[in-house]
Formats: sequence, C-alpha cells, structure tokens
Amino acid sequence: MKNIFFFFLLCAFTVSGISYAQIPNAGFEDWQTDPDGNNNPVGWQTTNSYPIINVDTLSPGCQGNFAMTVKTINVGFSFPGVAILDTVYNFIQRPTKFYACVKSNIMAGDQAYIMLALMKGDSAVAAMDSCTFKINSTISQFTTIEFPIAYISNLLPDSLIIIIASGLVGGQVGTELTVDEIGFIYGSTDVQDNQNPPGDFKLYQNFPNPFNPTTKISWQSPVSSWQTLKVYDLLGREVATLVDEFRPAGSYEVEFNASRLSSGIYFYKLQSGSFIETKKMIVLK
Repeated sequence: MKNIFFFFLLCAFTVSGISYAQIPNAGFEDWQTDPDGNNNPVGWQTTNSYPIINVDTLSPGCQGNFAMTVKTINVGFSFPGVAILDTVYNFIQRPTKFYACVKSNIMAGDQAYIMLALMKGDSAVAAMDSCTFKINSTISQFTTIEFPIAYISNLLPDSLIIIIASGLVGGQVGTELTVDEIGFIYGSTDVQDNQNPPGDFKLYQNFPNPFNPTTKISWQSPVSSWQTLKVYDLLGREVATLVDEFRPAGSYEVEFNASRLSSGIYFYKLQSGSFIETKKMIVLK
C-alpha cells in the first residue's frame, strides 16, 4: 500500500501542469472520457483504469451538479482512490487557508486525506508533509472545512499540488471522501494571529489538577472546524495528541491518561483555526 501511495506522490511532482488564473475545475463540474473509457475530472489525474473506477462523480454536489468522490474498492485487494492536481497558479498573495466542501464515509480504523503543496519552481513554499489534512470520521452532510497552511519559506508560490486520497492507512473497502468547491482564503498577513478571535471559544482548566494518572480536559467551539488538542512537556516536546480531526460546533471533553509520564508540569494546547489557547497541568505521582 505504501508503494502505491509514494508512486502517486512521485507522479504529482513530475507531471507538468497547465496555467490557470484560478484553481481549474474547482467545483468538479467538468468531466471528460479518455480514449480508454475512463471518466475523469478535467485537469485532474486519477487512479481510474477501466474497468477499475475508484474516482467518480457524485450528484448533486455541494453546489452545482457534481462533486468528486474518491473511494477504496475491492479489486482482489483493497485499492484506494487518488486524484491529483498539479498546475501553475497565479498567486497575487499567499493564502492563509485552503478550504473544501466535503463529506465522507470512513470505515473503522481508516482515514482519507487532503494534501497540499505550494511551490516556487522546484522549491516547496508550503510542504505537503505539514499540509496534510486527515479525515478520520464520517461526515454525513456536505460541510465546508478550512485547513490552515503552514509555510516554510517567505517566497510567493507560483504553482500548487493537491492530492485527494481515500484509504491510505487502513485500506478499508468502503472508505470514501467526496470533495467539492475547493479554494483558498486570503488574509492581510501571512502570520497567523494567535490572539483569541471574538466568539465563545473556551478551553477549561483540566480537572482534577494535580492528577494521577487521569484527568479530563473540556472545551467548546462556536464553529465547525478542524481542531487539535496536544500535550507538551516543559521543553516544548509533544508527548500526546488527544484530538486531531474535524468537529462540529459544540462542547467536548476528553480524558488524558498520563500513566507513562513522569511527575511534573505539562501544557495542553487547543487550536481551532486562528484560536489557540494553552493551559498548564501537573502530574503528581
């Protein structure tokens, strides 16, 4: 499975793109049939190889007539769907976020991915390894999700690579990711504002605190968003990831088990879009 994945990543970086003023076929309304009978979204490369079809249309879409679905199917073995866009792009300024309208059916233990790289020539401006967004839960209705873009240089990109993939972890037949209406969000600055935006985001103090070995961490989010909750030691090293997924607006609580950690001070950080808050907790054994 890994060999298949890296093969398509290699293809994404070696196939030349076409120049567009905006993301081509961002609403997946345009499809074409190639000489082998494969129906593909215009501008995208896919794993379709007739009669194996694991990238297909879904109608109606989030908006318009069609969306694109990548799915893991059984061809004697589980075969994940992959769609790749590699194109020149006329960036006027650097975007802060990438968005997509998605829905999904994720089988137990599996994941789907949206992966993004922004390039300047052959150099990565935003690398795919830090702009890989996983969908690990079923989203039954079309939902627009915003993904923050992590930059590794100050260059203005001139091309982009997007990979949409299903089932690259568990490879479970039946895992599907449907994507529509993709695009970028631009801000006045490339630097993410770490101050709390207006609204009712709240990260609560864990309870009990100090604790041994378990404690509960709760928070609330007024918007549906990609949310991460991570734990760090005093040196800033990540010691646990408690949440890393899209969640609807609402209130949440997770239990953190620190049985493998030594006594001491630790920090837990919640991030949802531009909202970031960190609190201190104490493990006392």
